[in-house]
Amino acid sequence: MEYYGYVGKIARINLTEEKISFESLDLNMASKFIGASGFAIRFLIDEIDPTIDPFSPENKLIIMTGALTGTIVPGANKFAVAAKSPLTMGYGEAHAGGFWGVELKRAGYDGLIIEGRAEKPVYIYVKDNLIEIRNAVNLWGKSTSKTDEIIKDIHKDKGIRVFSIGIGGENLVRYACIVTEERIAGRTGMGAVMGSKNLKAIAVRGSGRIGIKNYDRVRMLVKRLYPAIMSYPPSQIRALYGTNGEMPIFYEYGDVPIKNFSLGKWDGIKKISGKAIVEKMLKRHRACFNCPVHCWKEVEVEIEGMGKIVTKSPEYETATSLGSNLLIDNPEAIVYMSYLCNEYGIDTISTGVTIAWAMEAFEKGALTEEDTGGIELRWGDYNTVIKLIEMIAYRKGFGNILAEGCRLASKLIDKGSEEYAMHVKGVEIPMHDPRAFKGLGLQYATSNRGADHLYGFFVRIEQGERMPDLKIYERVDRFKDEGKGWMVAVREDWDEIVDSMGLCKFVLIYPGHVAGFYSLVTGISKTVRDLLKDGERIFNLKRLFNIACGIGRKDDVLPKRFLKEAFSEGGAKGQVVNLDKMLREYYEYRDWDEDGKPSRRKIEELGIFDILSQRYRKLYL
Repeated sequence: MEYYGYVGKIARINLTEEKISFESLDLNMASKFIGASGFAIRFLIDEIDPTIDPFSPENKLIIMTGALTGTIVPGANKFAVAAKSPLTMGYGEAHAGGFWGVELKRAGYDGLIIEGRAEKPVYIYVKDNLIEIRNAVNLWGKSTSKTDEIIKDIHKDKGIRVFSIGIGGENLVRYACIVTEERIAGRTGMGAVMGSKNLKAIAVRGSGRIGIKNYDRVRMLVKRLYPAIMSYPPSQIRALYGTNGEMPIFYEYGDVPIKNFSLGKWDGIKKISGKAIVEKMLKRHRACFNCPVHCWKEVEVEIEGMGKIVTKSPEYETATSLGSNLLIDNPEAIVYMSYLCNEYGIDTISTGVTIAWAMEAFEKGALTEEDTGGIELRWGDYNTVIKLIEMIAYRKGFGNILAEGCRLASKLIDKGSEEYAMHVKGVEIPMHDPRAFKGLGLQYATSNRGADHLYGFFVRIEQGERMPDLKIYERVDRFKDEGKGWMVAVREDWDEIVDSMGLCKFVLIYPGHVAGFYSLVTGISKTVRDLLKDGERIFNLKRLFNIACGIGRKDDVLPKRFLKEAFSEGGAKGQVVNLDKMLREYYEYRDWDEDGKPSRRKIEELGIFDILSQRYRKLYL
């Protein structure tokens, strides 16, 4: 069979038995679940018992590329990693761009399914038809960049793309991430799952090609879209300063988290914005595969005792979580903390928000020096934060508590500290405040992988962006509650498609063009309406997995701070989130019951019931 867009093969690697097998991609399945994120949940719900411990060998690491990954479509470079999450104890998923997913597809694989647990540390080497499980004892304990360097030296090939965990993943930090050349699969602890399998890295080299059914028409559409992509104002800002270039704009909305989401204003913003950092430290502009925006900024900074280091400029989420949310306004310190998190392989958002929980708990007396091992936690003290990052990665002293994430850490400490833990479903809140964008609060509460700013990307809608392809025709008032339920649901469904395509959300391609690209690349005809139904199918399947894990209506919540505590100043002054009102509308639109479970009618309409195992069917019997 000839495949277009897809390459037609999935590799299954059992680390316990050191066994490798291959299976052909089912195009009927592919047309319903599209790729990447959709494939991940399709395999996961079939193959993982939702009651298992995420760190058990029975958990599987499912790595899938997108339907368009590696093609000439702009920004088509992403892949998804999924498993049962050690942070949420439910559905876990992370994404990364760069070049690794493209290389895997060129090697001839739409995805990898990693099973079992190796007896000793290993890495996987993939080169076209060759897949080997190799000894990684000498790599254990190494940073992500050092692991990358050593593997390339072993194979005498600088073109190998390496996907690795750091010390955080080895030590099962619950929010450990996976790193590939400073592009990060960051959220929900997928690096910890990889570490639990004694899997240090996956190195890939491919020499194949990815077929495109209607190459000339795709090329023509790409050429027409480039000016539109680059005339989009956020693209222009990112091209100059990276994602952190928008920090001053978000600040004006009252959107930037300050002091653990407790303040509406702070003068330090101007020191840590993308413009301030890039103009001071820029070494060069970089880009992921086939991206016109070039939002990846490489900076050079001098660190006392280390000399000069060259690293990625902090993304907006990182500069905020390790900056304003901790009241740190030293840009060099933020760059260094970002570098350390990437080297240790721990998610910067969860790291910053968990430390912010500890700082506020310490300030309010719920934490003492007896709890912290003699460490005094003070807002703005970056030297202590640097020390805590290392302690988290190695699970040393108080770092062992922080490595659990703010939800579990606050339960361990208790003493009222849960009030300061900013999370949804165990995942630390990203760096956008829902009091500034009400629909975003609903998005956080209902996301399948915990607090998530990218599943729905509703900030853009509430900034005034219209999407006629999704029937969002008029400017949306960011402070209104009415009408947000259906819009958030539609945007969540659409973003399932964007992720399943392997497209970067920072390269703006409107839905009609995405449908066109998919149809022209794969030869499988899809309209926007078709794809929205596919996205709804994927979203609801993830919801069913979470329900089987015990996650439901009781978890579709926000921290009390967003519901009860209004700012006295700033761009979101006087605002709180009226979640219940939006949630009722959302459930009604989705056809979910009062417990947040999709109705039997809905899952039959989406063709889900017929593919479910008895474990899930019994939810309806």
